[in-house]
Amino acid sequence: LHRRLRAAVCDDMIDPRELQAARPRPAEPALPAGLPSVPLPEPEPLPSTSLADAIEQRHSSTVFAPGPLPLTTLAGLLESAAGIHDHRPGYNVRDFPVRRAPSAGGLSPVDVYVVANDVGGLDQGLYYYRPAGPELTVVDSGNMRGKVAEAGIAADWLFHAPAVLVLTLDMARVEWKYGIRSYRFAHVDLGVLTQNLYLVATALGLGCTAVAAFDDDTANELLRLDGRDTFVSLMFACGPPAGR
Repeated sequence: LHRRLRAAVCDDMIDPRELQAARPRPAEPALPAGLPSVPLPEPEPLPSTSLADAIEQRHSSTVFAPGPLPLTTLAGLLESAAGIHDHRPGYNVRDFPVRRAPSAGGLSPVDVYVVANDVGGLDQGLYYYRPAGPELTVVDSGNMRGKVAEAGIAADWLFHAPAVLVLTLDMARVEWKYGIRSYRFAHVDLGVLTQNLYLVATALGLGCTAVAAFDDDTANELLRLDGRDTFVSLMFACGPPAGR
């Protein structure tokens, strides 16, 4: 696969000045019209934890304390790891959003869905994170613990996670500029965002674990993705750690 994705300098890449004129930049997922959204509250501020401490303390946790994950803490995790921190001119617009997680060309092909199992002030269900709100758009409602655990492979503990972030890739958003190189770039972007999530979760005192062992078809069906151009690439479970 790596050899198939090789490219010489600038092969299959388009001059950014020609992009917008040639074809519009792909936007966010086309969710069904009329879905309700939940505005996110003022996020819990990050403690004055040093980067060195967060790196040192970071570890994977699969056991969580009973009780809900506060919505303000979830908002803080999303905002600090995946939110928008600035707007700058780019791609023929004056206010192109700049995310806290850097990505190739700033195109941010990673989308974040939230499976809320036990989040204070938030109904159980599946949500799509819109950082521009910031808000969570309701994609599905109800108890989804069993569905998430079913998608995992040897990961029954996902049933007990207060929240599971599902990270998906929208390849059109990065192929638009980088062509055959986009598959590499998109997964680098995914790794950068995942590290952000780990470090921010650690600073917020949360337990967390990234999960790559899941059944692709089950996970994609859960989010109603086609599994080809948009697909689940990682899950990230989080909540108050046991023993806290």
